[in-house]
Amino acid sequence: MTLSSRISGISAFFLCVALFYAPLAYGCTRPDMLPMLYVLLGLSIAAGVASFVCRGRWPHIPVPVFLCFLAVMIQGWNMAASPALGALISDNGGVADASAEGIRQLSLHSMLMTTLLLGTFVVLCDTLSDANWRRFILLALAASGVLISVIGVVLKIVGEPLMRYIWKPVDIYWNDFALFRYHGNAGAFLNLAWPVILVFTRRAWGANTFLGKTIAWTMASVVCGGALFLNASKAALAIGLLILPWPFSSGLKRLQHKTLFLIGLAAVLILALVLFGSSQLAREAAFQRMTDTTEMSQSIGGRWVSYRQYLEAVPSVGWLGLGPGLFQVAFPYQESSFRNVGTGIREYAHEDYLQTTLEWGWLGTIWWAVLVFGGLYRALRIYARRERFPSRTDRHLLLAAVLGVLGTLTHALFDFPLQIASIRLFFLVLLALCWASPRLLAPPPRDPNRIRYHLPVPPKDYYKKGKLPAGSK
Repeated sequence: MTLSSRISGISAFFLCVALFYAPLAYGCTRPDMLPMLYVLLGLSIAAGVASFVCRGRWPHIPVPVFLCFLAVMIQGWNMAASPALGALISDNGGVADASAEGIRQLSLHSMLMTTLLLGTFVVLCDTLSDANWRRFILLALAASGVLISVIGVVLKIVGEPLMRYIWKPVDIYWNDFALFRYHGNAGAFLNLAWPVILVFTRRAWGANTFLGKTIAWTMASVVCGGALFLNASKAALAIGLLILPWPFSSGLKRLQHKTLFLIGLAAVLILALVLFGSSQLAREAAFQRMTDTTEMSQSIGGRWVSYRQYLEAVPSVGWLGLGPGLFQVAFPYQESSFRNVGTGIREYAHEDYLQTTLEWGWLGTIWWAVLVFGGLYRALRIYARRERFPSRTDRHLLLAAVLGVLGTLTHALFDFPLQIASIRLFFLVLLALCWASPRLLAPPPRDPNRIRYHLPVPPKDYYKKGKLPAGSK
């Protein structure tokens, strides 16, 4: 192993520690939990850059990724240094700190998080091209998801007697799953780990796999699936069920119609039993909320009212937007339909696409769209070349990355997963694998019908005096 590869391993190690720390530290939604995450990400970036230097050549970072990173950094830090908010800032009655210094601090904090997360993402585009570190990082991601699932399931079943050791009494009602205070964030996190866990489970059912490994990954999938049912997020459960069959799709296609019908029937029966069981075990599970017409009406109605307000404001923000992290200052009031009582801070739009456009403007939205949808497009094109994957595990892991990214992008239509540091970190790991996907392919085979001409190279003293070939003048 070369020195550069060893340093890349150090970068991967710090990243894996961050993958465990971020969801355990209350999802990094508390300000006092963020400094340690920043330290871990900073160490990972520093080690990654050091490996690039030792290698002595340009790393495997796609040019669009590098250009979008530079564009986001230039626009974001320029806006953070000189925030320009325009007419959307209204008198908030002291609910939000709209002073110049308060606005600058909000924007600087947002850009610090964005810089470290995007810096980690850029380094990962190179690190994930190495098969050893790729498996190491994705195993850590899956294990972190399983750990949060176990914690969440135990807390849901035991309830308040155990929750009071982790949460204050006033916060127990808001704790819907594990260490995430908001069930939507918990569900979005689970759906990022869920496809990776399913892929490792499928690969564990191979012909020559150790039985203990098969049992362990099967139990991991069951626990994570149970966590999605016990969690209160309706959108997360629906997305998780849509993700479920895809890692097994190629195997299902090879089955006969009769066998496939029996498997489908068994799946429906199991789903019905799990829905019934989750509604009995948890006080507020996703299926209970799905079947509550009052709950659904309030949720949809409240969001629609807010979305209309944001859409009306989009033309006013211009090309550069409000500035990173300044949504809560521009829209200070939290609607009662979002379950708040009285006046409060509306920190998030519950619609990441609109919030991104409002904060970053049309120009910034273009950079983010190229970064996200460009990686997704590249991964889908590479995944279609199935015959060129030397490893079926890598092909399935790329599928897991695509499913995780698509699931989060779907969830972002109704919630704010991409505003949470821990969720954004997991999302960017999978997105980096999408951008690094060409490195997963084997080199193209040589065409035997292609005519190649080889010109002989004469020795150095070929044309010296007395060394001419016979018959030459």
